[in-house]
Amino acid sequence: MQESPSPTDNYLTLADVVGVYGVKGWVKLRPRLEDTDLLTRLPELHLHPPATSASASASASASASLLAQAEPVQVEAVRQQGKSLIAKLAGIDDRTAAEALRGREIRVPAECFPLPDEGEFYWRDLVGLAVWCREDDTRVLLGVVDRLLETGANDVLVVTPNGESVDSKEHLIPWIPETVIVDVDLNDKKIEVRWYVDD
Repeated sequence: MQESPSPTDNYLTLADVVGVYGVKGWVKLRPRLEDTDLLTRLPELHLHPPATSASASASASASASLLAQAEPVQVEAVRQQGKSLIAKLAGIDDRTAAEALRGREIRVPAECFPLPDEGEFYWRDLVGLAVWCREDDTRVLLGVVDRLLETGANDVLVVTPNGESVDSKEHLIPWIPETVIVDVDLNDKKIEVRWYVDD
């Protein structure tokens, strides 16, 4: 399973510009994807104003205005500098120009993002899937995937109950293929797990 960019409408947010580095136009990024080299390889990257919590309720005209502020961008280079990820964007050649980008988001159209390898899944594709538990000869609904956690050893599904769940508890299920995660069906929006139901 791979961490993946956050979806925003039909775009995926790959990184946030969080600061500047040096005087030659490099920016500091907070990446939202695992393979940061994709920033230099993906087509049709755009700089967007940051998404706001009010965006869901924004009017169509306000949404159109935000899209109009998006600008095409090319990431020429990305590298780790200490604990920071820094990038050189085409046409940004001094600190002043870089500073003006602080708070912007680098996004890509969702259709341009590569599909995962067979048997691999992006986190965003698992959120909202129903989680069914096989216990002996029975099959019960634990809830739906709310989010995923990185713990170091294994990623963990955080499963929250819904109206049809077997109980009202939150379940933490380690992502261990075959042993715990028996089947993932994105078309039917479900995950089958071999786990246990708390008494």
